[in-house]
Amino acid sequence: MNRIIAAIVALPLLVASMPKQASALSVIGNPDVQKPQAPTLLARQMQRHRWIRGHWIIRNHHRVWIRGHNQYY
Repeated sequence: MNRIIAAIVALPLLVASMPKQASALSVIGNPDVQKPQAPTLLARQMQRHRWIRGHWIIRNHHRVWIRGHNQYY
C-alpha cells in the first residue's frame, strides 16, 4: 500500500523534472571571434630594462630601503 502511494506521489514529480523539447537550450557559436593576442611591443620594450632588486643604502647616517625597480640601460 505504501509503495503504491509513493509511486503515485513520485510519478508527477518525475514527469515534471523531465526536459521538454521546447525548453531545450540551444547553443549558438560564433566562429568569427578571434583569440586575444599578446602584446608584442611590451616584450620589445622590456628587453631594454633591467630589474634592480630592493636593497638598503646609507643616506644621511640612516639606513634607507630602496624598493625594486626597472632600470633603463
